[in-house]
Amino acid sequence: MRNLEKLFAPRSIAIVGASPKQGKLGNVLAENIRRGGWRGKLYFVNPKYSKSRSGYFASLGEIGKSVDLTLVAIPAPLVGEVLGQGAKSSPAVKNFAVISSGFKEIGNEGKEFEANMVKLAKKYKLNILGPNCLGFANPYENLNATFTDVKLQKGHIAIVSQSGALAVALLDWASGKNIGFSKIISIGNKAVLDESAILEHLANDKGTKAIALYLEDVKNGQAFLSALSKITPRKPVAILKAGRTAAGRKAVSSHTGSLAQDQDVVDAVFEKMNVVPADNIEEFQSLVFYLNSNPVPEKNEVIVLTNAGGPGVMASDFVGKSKNIRLLNFSPDFKQTLKKDLPASASVENPIDVIGDAPPGRYQKVLEKIARKFPGNPVVVILTPQNQTDPARVAQILVKMKKRIPNLSACFMGGEKIAAAKAILQKNNIPNFHRPEKALSVIEKLVKYSQELNSWKIPRVELLENPETGVIIRNAIIANRQMLSWSEAEKLFGKYGIRLAKSISFKNPIDLKSKKISYPVALKTDDPAIAHRLEKNAVMLNIQNEKELRSAFEKMSAKAKHFLIQPMAEPGLELIIGMKRDPSFGPVILAGWGGSFTELFRDKTILIPPFGRNEIRNRLSQLKIFPVLKGYRGKRGYNLEEISNIVAAVAQIAVENPEIHEIDINPLVVYNNGKRGQILDAKLFLR
Repeated sequence: MRNLEKLFAPRSIAIVGASPKQGKLGNVLAENIRRGGWRGKLYFVNPKYSKSRSGYFASLGEIGKSVDLTLVAIPAPLVGEVLGQGAKSSPAVKNFAVISSGFKEIGNEGKEFEANMVKLAKKYKLNILGPNCLGFANPYENLNATFTDVKLQKGHIAIVSQSGALAVALLDWASGKNIGFSKIISIGNKAVLDESAILEHLANDKGTKAIALYLEDVKNGQAFLSALSKITPRKPVAILKAGRTAAGRKAVSSHTGSLAQDQDVVDAVFEKMNVVPADNIEEFQSLVFYLNSNPVPEKNEVIVLTNAGGPGVMASDFVGKSKNIRLLNFSPDFKQTLKKDLPASASVENPIDVIGDAPPGRYQKVLEKIARKFPGNPVVVILTPQNQTDPARVAQILVKMKKRIPNLSACFMGGEKIAAAKAILQKNNIPNFHRPEKALSVIEKLVKYSQELNSWKIPRVELLENPETGVIIRNAIIANRQMLSWSEAEKLFGKYGIRLAKSISFKNPIDLKSKKISYPVALKTDDPAIAHRLEKNAVMLNIQNEKELRSAFEKMSAKAKHFLIQPMAEPGLELIIGMKRDPSFGPVILAGWGGSFTELFRDKTILIPPFGRNEIRNRLSQLKIFPVLKGYRGKRGYNLEEISNIVAAVAQIAVENPEIHEIDINPLVVYNNGKRGQILDAKLFLR
C-alpha cells in the first residue's frame, strides 16, 4: 500500500509552471492555494522568472529543501524531465499532481509521454496523481490544489472523480446544498495513482466516512477488488460508472484514452463487493445528499408521514416494488396512540396521513411518538403547501427532531410556498428530496448495503496441483490449437468432477464398425476450427439408422476431419455455464438459460471468483427461470446442487489454468425426474 499522507496533506508545495501573469494555469493554482488559507511553504518553479523575480527557482533541484508535493502545469513533452529532476533532487521529491493534459487522451504521441511517466514512477517509486486532472482539495488542511474555485467546507464524504469537469459540477451543486467534503480528488488518466490506490488511502482516512466515486473504466480489476474488500466493510462506496452503452464506451475512450469494460461484469463486481451503485448523476447526487446528513440506515422498515394522500400512495407504490425495504407495520397499540392526536379522517396506517389541514403541531406530535417508539427507523416526511400548512414551522420541527430520529429525510413538494422551509432544512443538513421516490430509492440502496455487511465475506481459493491438465493444455499450445478437442476437454473436465455426455470419436465411418451405436444419435464435427457448430451446419440431429448416418457424414465431411456421435438426449431444461477471462477482472463465470436461444433471451447471471455455494445460489436466484429451477406450479424442481457443482468446478478450472481463455458449456440439459444432467457440448478455448 502506498503512503499518500504527504501528497494530500503536504507541509510544502512546489508549482512547476508557476507564473506571475493572471489567468495562466500556474498562477491560478497559486492563487487558489493562497485564498484557501493553506499555511505551508510554497515554492515557484519557472526558469523564465528565476532571475527576475524572487521566490522563483529554475528547477526543483535548486530549491534545496523538502518538497512534499509538486503541482505540474507545463506542456506534456516537458513533464518527464521535471519528474526526473524531482526524483534526483536532494531531498528527493516523491509526490506529484500532474495537471497538464496532452497525454494518452490525444493519441499515440501522448501515450508515449504517459508511458515514460509510468516508467519514471516505477524507477523512482513516485506517487503521481493524473495526468490530465483537476488536482485535489483537502478542506481539513484548507488546501485547494486545483485550478477551479472550491468551497473548502469540511465534511465526511470524499469525492473521487475520473472527470475533472464532473467534479467541478458536483462541487458547484454541493455548495448550494450546504454539503461538505473530506477530500475532493480528480484522478484524470490515472497513469500511476488509480482508483484502487485512492480507495486504499481513504480506507484509513479518519476524516472520511463515505466515498462517492465517478469512474469511466477500472484500470486494474484485481487491485480494485482488493481495495474494495478493505473499504466497503467499513465505509459505504457509492459509484457512478459511465460507459454503460456502446456510445458511452466510445465516448469514454475518446475522453481519457481508456478501454471501457463490459457493463454486466462491472455490475457483478459492484454487487459482489457491496458497492452502492448510482444509476445516473441525479441518484449519485442524492446519495451524497443523504450521506452528508444521515448515517447509513440499518433497519429496512420505513415510516412515511404525509399531509397528502397522493404522494403517500406514490411512496407506498415504490416500497411495494422493493426487495430491500418495506413499510413498518404498526401495532394496534401504536395506532391507538396516534389516533389520540389525529382527526377521525386521518390514517394511522403507514404511510401516516395527517391530512391536508394539518398544522405544524400535528406533525410534531406524530414525530415525537415515532421518536419514542422507532428512533432507529428511516423516516420520510412529506409535505405539500396547503392552506393550513406552515412549511417553515414544520421544517423547524424537523430540525429539532433530527437528533432523536437520525435517519430523517424530508420531501417538501412545491415551489415558492416552500422556499423558506427548504432553506431551513438545507441550513440544518436535513436532506429534502423533490419527490418521495427519490428519498426512498436512496434509502433502499443504503439499506441493501447495510444488510449485506452482516453476511458479506469473500472465501479463500485453494489452488490444487493438477499436472495432467497442464500436459493437455501444453500439447494443444504446441500444436498451435486455440481450442481443445472433445477428448481433451473430456479428460480436463473429468479432473474437476465434470462429466460430459458419452460420445464416440471417429474420422471415417469405417472406424465405427467395432462400435455399438444405439440410435437415434447426433453427428457433430470435432474440429478446433469450428467453434460454433450450429451456425456452420456442423450438427445433425435425430439420425435414426446407419444409412442416415452415412448420408449425414458425406454432407459434413467437407467441413472437418474429426467427428463425434452422441446418443440423442431426453428433452430437459437447457442451461449454459461458461467463463471468459476479462482483461481487467480476470475469470468471470456466467450461468443462465442455454440452448439455441441463449443470445435471444439473455437470461444470465455473472459471478466473480472467488465465491462460495451461498453466492452461487443467490446469483442463480436472480435468473428469470429460477422459479422453474426451484419448482413451479406443482412441478418438481431441478437439482440445484448439481448445477452449483458445475459452476464451482468451472471457476476452479479458470483460476488454476490461466492459459484457458474461455469455457463454453452449452447446453447442459438438466432434469427434474432424478436423472443426472447431461453436457451435450463443451468447449475450452486457449489464449
